[in-house]
Amino acid sequence: MSTNKIFCLGDGYAHGHIWPEWPQILQALLPDYEIVTGTGIGAGNEFLIDQLLNFDCENQSVIFQWAQADRFDKLVQDSQWQILAQNDPVYYFNFETNLSGTWWLSSASRDKKIQEYHDFFVQNRQAELRLKNQQILVENYLQNQNCQYWFTSTQQQESFCKTHRDSHRRSNEVQPHPIMHYYFVVDCVQPALNLPIHPELQVLVEKVINQTAWTAYDPDRKEIWENICKEIDFKYSSIINK
Repeated sequence: MSTNKIFCLGDGYAHGHIWPEWPQILQALLPDYEIVTGTGIGAGNEFLIDQLLNFDCENQSVIFQWAQADRFDKLVQDSQWQILAQNDPVYYFNFETNLSGTWWLSSASRDKKIQEYHDFFVQNRQAELRLKNQQILVENYLQNQNCQYWFTSTQQQESFCKTHRDSHRRSNEVQPHPIMHYYFVVDCVQPALNLPIHPELQVLVEKVINQTAWTAYDPDRKEIWENICKEIDFKYSSIINK
């Protein structure tokens, strides 16, 4: 296993639950690295920070994709919250477990209590201050860990996709089309961290992603991506062994 690791934190824009997204594509572009993800559908920054703190990221690289500051991540500790979460009409399934315990990631919940939290308890100024303070603390932590790091955000990726030359390929899903995740990696992530992506591998990955007919939430999406990665590995090996 590679000693070079890149830790990727993010919400549903990084989770890969619809189709491959930027961390999964980053792995295809960097076969000599281990890409470690700490993501969740609708994740908020409290959960993402906790994920980071549970990682051994010293002397490694970290990409932190900040989510909206008013999201509510609940560490489930009693039956009251377990029942509330499981009965939620939207996010009844949305649990993630790490070393701290089981989290309910509630961002898209229609529950009145959650909506009240978003609309009343965390107003814009407090949300902005919360995000600023969290970023300062995480940055200090990463510096103390001697990490190479880059901060991005879901909003930044959205803006990138909307203004990209191929913005018509944004897709109708909440998350961008895989090709837009590819462009995000090569245009934003790679130069930010000066990652050693082989030019011929980059061309190969772009070609394979472009040639694939992507269907959101395809029940075979995991197997499809695994087969694509095997195809990429085989073709890339043929190129570098010539």
